[in-house]
Amino acid sequence: MYKFLFTIFFSILPLFLLADDKAKEGKIAKYVMENIQRDYVDCYSFYKVAAESFKKAKKEKTLIDSLEKSADVALKYNYDLGEIMGLNPTVMAQMTEDKFNNFVKLANKDFSSLANQYGLMCKNLVENPEQRTNYWENIGKKTIK
Repeated sequence: MYKFLFTIFFSILPLFLLADDKAKEGKIAKYVMENIQRDYVDCYSFYKVAAESFKKAKKEKTLIDSLEKSADVALKYNYDLGEIMGLNPTVMAQMTEDKFNNFVKLANKDFSSLANQYGLMCKNLVENPEQRTNYWENIGKKTIK
């Protein structure tokens, strides 16, 4: 009898471990999506603030156009991910507006600090989103048990 229960237990154990792995993978995927979506909100806000700052400084139009294009890309991906995650568009719009207003305040205090913190990350996110996805996935694998 014990042998039979022992056999059943060890034949079912991998199924529980697989289910646990799938649950962990799901949590990691959600973690990655939430953080990437937040990154896109940050980058949209950063690019819009940078474009406005450069307009006021009468910088080169091609630079401003490039920043605005990057902002548009970030905003599109922000909403695409938010839609996949089931976020309400009104809530996403408010989150984006709040973040933009926060970045305006930060830029007014110290634009160069804002640029140092977000410039390279946002450039990489827009040009190579897979790199940032891998970044969040690696952190998720380390933190989610």
